[in-house]
Amino acid sequence: MAQSTTFRTSAKHAPLADHIVEFLSRASRALRNLADSADHAAKMVRKADAARRS
Repeated sequence: MAQSTTFRTSAKHAPLADHIVEFLSRASRALRNLADSADHAAKMVRKADAARRS
C-alpha cells in the first residue's frame, strides 16, 4: 500500500521534474551562449587594441 502511494506521489511530481529539467537545460544553453558572446567580444577588443598599437 505504501509503495503505491509513493508511486502516485512520484507520478504527480513527474511533470514538475520535467519542467525543472527543461528550465535547467535552457538556462545552461543561455549561459553557454553568453560565455561565447563574451569570449567573442574579448577577442574583438584585443584585436582593436592590437590594431591601435600598431
